[in-house]
Amino acid sequence: MGPDVTPEPPSDHAPAGPSRAGGAPGAGPSAGPTAGAALRVLLVYATRHDSTREVADAVAEELRAAGHEVDQRPAAEAPGAAGYDAVVVGGPMIMGWHRQAVRYVTRNRVELERLPTALFITAASLTETGETDVQGVPIVKDPWLAKAPRDAARLRRKERYALPQHYLGDVLKKAAPVRPRSVAFFAGSLDLTTMNIVEKLFVLLVVGATPGDGRNWKAIREWGAGLGEVLRG
Repeated sequence: MGPDVTPEPPSDHAPAGPSRAGGAPGAGPSAGPTAGAALRVLLVYATRHDSTREVADAVAEELRAAGHEVDQRPAAEAPGAAGYDAVVVGGPMIMGWHRQAVRYVTRNRVELERLPTALFITAASLTETGETDVQGVPIVKDPWLAKAPRDAARLRRKERYALPQHYLGDVLKKAAPVRPRSVAFFAGSLDLTTMNIVEKLFVLLVVGATPGDGRNWKAIREWGAGLGEVLRG
């Protein structure tokens, strides 16, 4: 499975703020406790070089700031979903969604089908064609990541590959009958020095990614801040 990847943010965006001591990067939790019953959330993440773990950290901080209890675990060590009120699973997308994220969802699909679930996917590119859902599952798109195609009537190969339905369709097929309440696509981070030659060729030639850290902490934290309400339904 490939690493956590994503292009650099456009130059007219301000860089992410510095990490808080002992916390995730970004400006810090954006919301205080919200009304309603607190949830016990299991947040599972898959990562290869820690950039997706940092995204999970920021989402967890926002959920806690909204008054929820969060048990954050790497996918390879995460428990089943029994005993939790909701589950969030995240991982990078390059040559498919991270295998540990897929494995966690497929192994626990019976429990996840009964619980409110959300997913987040870090990616190197995303083609913007205006959809707000994939197979009826609501999606959220990082504006730094989603880019309009050159010609919407005639997508290039790289643009077809980066369609939300291409990324998420395979995940939903493997996760069935789990139906997430929200799936967020975020820009991640791409460091070519951590990749083997096959991964480099795939990312550069098939995905067309640009090396660098493109994580949009504002978008990540905004999704995390509202996630409790989505999961509470």
